[in-house]
Amino acid sequence: MADASYPRTPGSFQSTSGASINQDIISVKNLQLPAGVVAPDVWGKPKEQPALLTITLVLNGGFASAASKDALDGSTIHYGELSKRIRSACGEQGQTAGDVSAHAERVICEMARKGEGKFIVARSVVEVNLPKASMYGDGATLINTTEYDEAGRARAAQRVFVVKEVKLMLLVGVNGYERTAKQPIIAGVWLYLGESADGKESGSAQTAALFNLEQTLVQITQDTSFETLESLADFTVTQLQKRLLSDMLPGSQVQLRFEKPRAIAFADAPAVEVFRQTPCGGSAKRVLPTGTPAIEPDADGTTAEQELSVIRPYV
Repeated sequence: MADASYPRTPGSFQSTSGASINQDIISVKNLQLPAGVVAPDVWGKPKEQPALLTITLVLNGGFASAASKDALDGSTIHYGELSKRIRSACGEQGQTAGDVSAHAERVICEMARKGEGKFIVARSVVEVNLPKASMYGDGATLINTTEYDEAGRARAAQRVFVVKEVKLMLLVGVNGYERTAKQPIIAGVWLYLGESADGKESGSAQTAALFNLEQTLVQITQDTSFETLESLADFTVTQLQKRLLSDMLPGSQVQLRFEKPRAIAFADAPAVEVFRQTPCGGSAKRVLPTGTPAIEPDADGTTAEQELSVIRPYV
């Protein structure tokens, strides 16, 4: 099944063109934080909710020294200490996914800096998973990947928003019996985020668009009746761009995967996958997709869209 780490971001093993594929990686999976994270819930309202943090560190030069001594030294990262420091930094009430990611990256940089100016992390991947931010799937995940030079300066960064294991019931198939009833389709969407058309961040509007992605996917697919997954995938990604991405997230790249678990008896599922680039020429007017629930003021008079700006670091 597709998950937030597919395709794998940490190592991204190089080809056999002569470059080395040797890599040493330290990771901590699903670290529970002492305080929740404020993010849109399944109804679009910003609420505090649980978050799980996964950290993956690709080491610069590897941990051969620690391995040869069978002892921790300056070639590696103490994952127990890393976890303690991150939990200590991420205990504030009202923190956002952006806050958590920033705190984690700060701790990583502190622990990666060793004596004599040595910096031992080549790439960090910080994944903030929000299991309660999805109505139909296994949650929403926000991923920050940063590459560092030997001095510890960030030289490249990538942000990805993921909805995974979205369970759809669709009419799809070429066989006669498949035309009589809907069957389960498992969807996953990865958005590799770019700049908006004007080169600036759009704050709460883009954030609302990200967390509306799953609902938009459901709206697009629920009344389709294609015979092939190929047609379904091509239609769906085109509609995602038209309804959501071109206006709200121009310049982003989208990866869409559909799995059909009931199609082959002796396999988990066949799947199709498409990658598309969203043009940067989005219209100046930015509106939420058709069917987005009306934004109503909370008791204090603040609308959800206004409050969504609290996670602006991810848009």
